[in-house]
Amino acid sequence: MISYRQALDIILRGVRPLAAERVALTAASGRILATPLVALHDMPPFDQSLVDGYALRSHDTQAATAAQPVRLALGQTLTAGESREQPLAPWQAIRIMTGAALPPGANTVIRIEESQVEAGALCLYQPLPPGLDVQRRGAEIRRHTVVLRQGECLTPQRIGVALALGMDSVEVVQRPRLALVAPGDELLAPGAAWQPGKKWCSNLYALDIRAQELGCTSVNLGIVADTLESLTVQLKRGLESDAVVILGASGRGDHDFATRAMAASGAELLFRGVAISPGRSVTVARCGETLIFGLPGSPWAAFVGFEVFVWPVLRAMLNQRPVLPVLQTATLATPVQVRTGVTHFLPARLQPGPTGWAALPVENLLTLAQAESHPLGLIVVPPHRRRFSTGSRVRVQPINSW
Repeated sequence: MISYRQALDIILRGVRPLAAERVALTAASGRILATPLVALHDMPPFDQSLVDGYALRSHDTQAATAAQPVRLALGQTLTAGESREQPLAPWQAIRIMTGAALPPGANTVIRIEESQVEAGALCLYQPLPPGLDVQRRGAEIRRHTVVLRQGECLTPQRIGVALALGMDSVEVVQRPRLALVAPGDELLAPGAAWQPGKKWCSNLYALDIRAQELGCTSVNLGIVADTLESLTVQLKRGLESDAVVILGASGRGDHDFATRAMAASGAELLFRGVAISPGRSVTVARCGETLIFGLPGSPWAAFVGFEVFVWPVLRAMLNQRPVLPVLQTATLATPVQVRTGVTHFLPARLQPGPTGWAALPVENLLTLAQAESHPLGLIVVPPHRRRFSTGSRVRVQPINSW
């Protein structure tokens, strides 16, 4: 068997980013930027008032005192959305609303609650500095600024910024198409009546949702009979996608047809078996540009295999950087003992602590389901380590939004 790092190198060697497409910003939530997002305008695009008040020229107020106030003639009122091309005349002020553009010549604003108007004139009893309650043009974002980098995910907040800059569409990477199929005569569809010797299929549907969560178009090919012919037919359908995941049948038993179905579909076997736990039977092949993953049928091992092999490939297709997850350091909450010679991935619940994250290994699917309120991660145990005691510092691969 090859090592985990060798397997990753082989898989990622031929993965190329998918082509770009332009979509409306209002339909781009969760999509990945194909090119940097550059501001085409300043934000705000003009000097604007931050309050309801009066816009004026600071220079006209410099002689104002309590004994000898300065009186400024009042002009028109400016509301948000209006603009004025005529410069503000000396010794003049205008009523202005929050968000409205300052007229040319005005450089400061006095709040309405702090002002006094007498006989149609604004009375000022002290000098006002320039820039008072004014947001300058470009104060938030300057034109030509790189707002978002290539490979970043468009969240509602980021889309809001782009819309505020006058954009209506954006270049994003096409969604990877991921096909999933689960061979097994023992598998029952969700909600089916139980039959002796059978069990309900879960990982096919859980990973279908996970693929969508990661920004993919998921193609669920369903449960198929445990025969070479049935699996080959569905696999050939899946080859229209960018990647295919076969859940089960990747071992070496009499009814493990994944490798033979790959060969029958014209795929080239890249490797069979990886020195990891869980998931020693992971098998990967390539047919043209499509990668085919044979993952274990166990929900536990399939969950790990998807995160450590399929997820990096999807990131590479989406041109996200870094492709491989950035490992974090955490403090082990309970002791761990494993056998050497393979890389172990231990699902864990991550809890905040006084010195950073504390990692509590998850023992079973029930614990995993009950850990939803806490971030999840995989404790990565290298092949040469056998045990870690409580309080040891370990490396953890975070898992987002599982």
